[in-house]
Amino acid sequence: MRRLVSRQLLAFAAAVLGMGVGPVAPAQALITPVTDVAGPSAGVLSVGNVSIAPDGSGGVVWRALAGGVPHVFVSRFLDGQWSAPIQVDAGQPGPATFPAIAAGDGGRLLVVWVEPWISQSTDGNPPTTVYQLVSSVLQPGSDGFGPVVEVDPDNVGNGSGVYPSLAMAPDGVAYVVYRVVTYSYLPGIFPPPGTPAQLRSGDELMEVRVAQFNGLFWNSMGVVNELPGQVTMRPPSASNAPTIAIDPAGSGIVVWQEPTIDGVARIWARRLFGTTVGNALEVSPETINEQPVTVDADAPAVSLSDYDEAKVAFRLQGGAGSPLSTPHVFVNTLLSQYVSGAAEFTGAVPVAGGASVGAPSVAVDNNGDFQAGFTDDGSTNLVSGNETSAGAPASLGSADGDPALATLDPDGGGAAAWPAVGAAGLPVVDVRQQFPDGGYQTASLSAPVSGPITSLSLGPSGEGDGLIAFQQGLGSTTQVAVADVQAPPHKFYVFAPLSWVGPNGERITWGAATDVIGPVTYSVLVDGQVRAGGLYGLSYRFSPSGLGQGIHEVRVIATDSAGEQTVSPVAKLMVDPDPPQVAVRALSGDRILVRVYDDASGVRAHATVISFGDAGPRVRGKVTAEHRYPTPGAYRITVQCESKVGISGVHHLWVQAR
Repeated sequence: MRRLVSRQLLAFAAAVLGMGVGPVAPAQALITPVTDVAGPSAGVLSVGNVSIAPDGSGGVVWRALAGGVPHVFVSRFLDGQWSAPIQVDAGQPGPATFPAIAAGDGGRLLVVWVEPWISQSTDGNPPTTVYQLVSSVLQPGSDGFGPVVEVDPDNVGNGSGVYPSLAMAPDGVAYVVYRVVTYSYLPGIFPPPGTPAQLRSGDELMEVRVAQFNGLFWNSMGVVNELPGQVTMRPPSASNAPTIAIDPAGSGIVVWQEPTIDGVARIWARRLFGTTVGNALEVSPETINEQPVTVDADAPAVSLSDYDEAKVAFRLQGGAGSPLSTPHVFVNTLLSQYVSGAAEFTGAVPVAGGASVGAPSVAVDNNGDFQAGFTDDGSTNLVSGNETSAGAPASLGSADGDPALATLDPDGGGAAAWPAVGAAGLPVVDVRQQFPDGGYQTASLSAPVSGPITSLSLGPSGEGDGLIAFQQGLGSTTQVAVADVQAPPHKFYVFAPLSWVGPNGERITWGAATDVIGPVTYSVLVDGQVRAGGLYGLSYRFSPSGLGQGIHEVRVIATDSAGEQTVSPVAKLMVDPDPPQVAVRALSGDRILVRVYDDASGVRAHATVISFGDAGPRVRGKVTAEHRYPTPGAYRITVQCESKVGISGVHHLWVQAR
């Protein structure tokens, strides 16, 4: 038997470059410190609300004295920063009341408020004061608000109890709902003929009106309550004010409290389709366990998913006339208009009850799951649920008055905020943010000058982020305080080729990790090594000599402007940067076997040419070949080969035949 000795003369190598990193931390969210946008000053009167758009821009609205008269002011939230105060109603006589704000993409802000106007008489009588709901819009790219325009060509009664609720889609389409007291029953005064009798003492005749803003002007959609002018309604207050929501496509829902003819106040809703109003739908139950409900439902709250599924939370009183011994919070669902069963609510689900249940808040995600926040007996509670059931309430901590406010993260978790008393015994706003993995963090917020907290507002982005605003202090120490809760970049996935790639095809892509507040940059990790960082695009191509042969684990880290990070799941990148290899083995009978192989992508057999270094013929198109040398001696085997990803090579191997 001839002994064969082989030596490979040509080899290929690859080195992995990069800087090592430790274990990747889970995504963390951020609760920013408080910023004072107004005050301390006795001129600060009241905070309206705060709103944030899906692109992270937003603002807060409040009333403050200007020239001794109450006017409307806004601070913009843009690129993660709060602006100096901007007067919305410059040039208007005032005094302004009931301000509300809504935000759209691009920094667009819409503000409505109530303002008195002097109406001159044409019959010689003295001028009279009428009240109107008016608005002004700050368009994208503008530094100031535009002219003041009427929302409703009719007046809003005596201006009391209007409590407008405003919601805007990303493109600037918006809805507003508000109340108008059309007749107040005064002691000793007989109402005009045909006026219905009061159902309960203190009731007033009211209209619930809706208008649509198309980005430039308003379209009145009229009165939406079920029995306008036929039944009296409870005295207007913040806890029974109508509320409204809008989805990204511009469809909306309006929710309000209104008694039925039997005098029991119930919760109602209508869908809004452009300028068309849907049917009135009863939200609160008339019976529970076959027992009639003859107590009031109040405190409606509404949240609308991106797919037009609505969750309405409300409070139902307990005690006499109620099947419930104590007040309870309920949540009812109106399915998306695009699925069957969307013509009516699915049925009110009891969330929790207690001796002193506060007004609830509610948030819904795009899976139809919800969180409802409320206070009870000095504690803030949060409940999670779906269309048919709700979990047990989770106590978040002590509360000091106002209800909890909640916002949901579509990846799981969310945030809640509520007024409380801090460790030093001073008023604070407590914030709890839960991460998708079940962890959480908390913060206590306070303005620079401590004092009582009122008018807490949380504007949810729909992506787990939220702007927080509240009023703190009394008299000369009154301040408008704001903060923001930032969710980390959302889940995203990396996509690598499904087949083996060569060094020129080592390209990966990934989906955008959406983040509401601030831009996102990306870093690419391969096998735990940072390959590239500070990327704004959604793809990366490795250098030809960047990776060695094998299956590599690829992750991408998304980092937002606050330094919060989210890591993608692993993607497998199969890299074959080398040509096929060649092995020679001695066989019995003085024969040799040449084998061309590639453990990664494989060998293109048709490109293989084997020359045995003697006078014998070449072998083409085969990855294995046998050969017998006729005489002893040293022979050089030459193999031309190519992998299935197109990497070619030439191997020279010496063998000694004896």
